Amino acid sequence: MPSKPVIYWFRNDLRLHDNPALLEALAKKSPLFPVFVIDPQWSSNETPLGFPRMGALRQQFLMESLGELKEALEKTGNTLHLFRGNTIDIIPKLYRGLKASGVIAQREYAWEEISLEKKLSQQVTLELHWGSMLYQPDQVDFPLEKSPFYYTKFKNRVTSLTFLPLPAKAPLEIPAPASLNLPKQPEEIPFSPTSPLPQAERHFKGGEASGLMSLDHYFNDQGPLHYSETRNFFEGNHFSSLLGPWLANGSISPRYFYHRLDDLKQVHPDHRESVQTLIEQLIWRDNFRYLFLRYGSKFFTTKGLRKSPPGMFDDREAFLRWKNGKTGQPLIDSLMRQLAITGFMSNRGRMLVSFYLAKEMKVNWQWGASWFESALLDYDVCSNYGNWAYQSGRGTDSRVNRRFNLEKQAAKFDPDGHFVEKWSKRTPQD
Repeated sequence: MPSKPVIYWFRNDLRLHDNPALLEALAKKSPLFPVFVIDPQWSSNETPLGFPRMGALRQQFLMESLGELKEALEKTGNTLHLFRGNTIDIIPKLYRGLKASGVIAQREYAWEEISLEKKLSQQVTLELHWGSMLYQPDQVDFPLEKSPFYYTKFKNRVTSLTFLPLPAKAPLEIPAPASLNLPKQPEEIPFSPTSPLPQAERHFKGGEASGLMSLDHYFNDQGPLHYSETRNFFEGNHFSSLLGPWLANGSISPRYFYHRLDDLKQVHPDHRESVQTLIEQLIWRDNFRYLFLRYGSKFFTTKGLRKSPPGMFDDREAFLRWKNGKTGQPLIDSLMRQLAITGFMSNRGRMLVSFYLAKEMKVNWQWGASWFESALLDYDVCSNYGNWAYQSGRGTDSRVNRRFNLEKQAAKFDPDGHFVEKWSKRTPQD
């Protein structure tokens, strides 16, 4: 009698290399039925602020990522099954229709995702595994409810660990069910080819193979060796690793990225500081995940993690001026136009536009975080809302009233004015 299949539910782990949950599923020695569910609410404009949770550029990047994942799975003897609808409806129907023994997936960290997991576990046998961080909760020496509040303390605690597992290679074979009698509902949807959107200034092609190729290019160009010198500029040669989009949807394993950086640090001891600065960005990423596991839904309130009133208002007119790059502040407007056209913005730019919306315009920081969720190719719920809370004085910044002088920032990081000159002439309709 053939063994019952296991449903593998892909989420923000759209890769085969170093995928802990996928390896756990393969350890069951059962055929796998890989699934991804597209929620129509992601692309709906019927949101309070009138734009979708996932904008067109991010939707395109996701579909490209799923297309590459499907191709990779087909090389292993399997494939990816795509469905559109409510996960709470679709996964249980597949589970019953396939007579599956269980559903295995990567564990997520934010309130909405955890709530979904709890609801789903009431209908199916659900097995979850950590997978999108360096230092997993089952590897650290403190409970989640006592995760360090401030980054430096968190970094010191986790980096004191003596062992960080090496990344696992992609499996060569992933057994598929010998025969499938899929239920009539939910109906599997076909993959459709995607094409670059015409307004994209820089096209990040989604997918594991594309992400690993970009990572190799970054290392071959020795970008990490100069990261500490270039990371605060708005554009230019290696001003960013530009790997965020693939890290965000799990096309690149953060553990794989870390070990590549650690190896480079040993080979180039004279550049250790620069490489370590980039490694610490991955640790910041972990830090936000732990904070979300500790504080849950507080990150989705205007008050954030602070007790004092936020001092911000639901000023729609002011928000739209900020969102559309029409505040009258040349640097802020240029950054916001760049975001709308490309789906990307530099690290320093994100700090400045979030500060300006929350502390200068005094607009609800949650609105800004929502726009970033829609527009950013590298949107990651924990990093996005965690960073917005930090810059808005509602998170873990010990200097809650931290401010920036925009003229000084422009003079320091755009000294020739090329960035502002370029983007001040562009609009999202170009």
